[in-house]
Amino acid sequence: MIRSIKKSPHLAILMCTYDGEKFLEEQLDSIETQDYKNWTLFVNDDGSKDSTLKILKAYQKKWGSKKLHIRKGPQKGFCQNFLQIIKDKKIKADLYFLSDQDDVWLPHKLSHTIKKISKLNPLKPILYCARTTFISSCANYILGQSDLFQRPPSFKNAIVQSIAGGNTMAFNNRLKAAIQMSYHIEVVSHDWWLYIINELVGGKTLYDTESTILYRQHNRSLIGANIGFMAKMKRLRMLLNGTYRAYNSKHLKAFNDLHLRGLRSHIRLIDRFQILRDRRLKDRWKMIATLGIYRQTWDGHLALYLGAVFHKL
Repeated sequence: MIRSIKKSPHLAILMCTYDGEKFLEEQLDSIETQDYKNWTLFVNDDGSKDSTLKILKAYQKKWGSKKLHIRKGPQKGFCQNFLQIIKDKKIKADLYFLSDQDDVWLPHKLSHTIKKISKLNPLKPILYCARTTFISSCANYILGQSDLFQRPPSFKNAIVQSIAGGNTMAFNNRLKAAIQMSYHIEVVSHDWWLYIINELVGGKTLYDTESTILYRQHNRSLIGANIGFMAKMKRLRMLLNGTYRAYNSKHLKAFNDLHLRGLRSHIRLIDRFQILRDRRLKDRWKMIATLGIYRQTWDGHLALYLGAVFHKL
């Protein structure tokens, strides 16, 4: 019989901030008004120069120091800030939820996610992720939703694509322990790395088609929505100018630094991908089908072939 998670698990919400004064209060309010209350918020501030810390301290006074912990980030960018707080062994909970500083959580976000995760085997690494709803900077109208992914999550997908935004993600202690293996490794983004590692070690990735997060779009959004013609053209330029190839190179180095053992099929895929991406055009064209790697959408998958043709994978 598969054990389930606790009926009322304790949650650690992991937020990273940097000069987030404009929208931070609205996000904190949306966390406070969640219909599930057994949580603690940990915030890594990465050296904010505005009133972010003042806002956090005001909420800490309101909620209590046991409900909100304020910490110093490494000041090496958003990826390392999140990885530091994710890997921290001093932060202990049953489940961990990632949070950006400028989103709005719907009131049932935590309870909805717990219900989804409770159906999975807690003895395996678990990564929950979901679609997002894009809203304007002033949050007064909806811009659309992130792409609906229908192909199953897998390592063959994770090696070439991040499946969802980190602001939707939740995970268990099994995955937290796996991530701690890669403490000093440089990667592209924390959310993509969570997906990669979860699939690499045989975890279960649950992609939820229901959105419970309003993802604010403004001029300081680090990633931004992948919606509309111009957004897709931007990503095509990133492919053709070598950005995605640089991403793959960074991850291949990270795999080498992990000193992987006991993961024979995945190691073979990594090795063959590293070799074939630099072979002649004929071999590069065949490698996508040969390796079985894929992206979730037809245009994304087409981009893999373009990348192979132009030596950009």
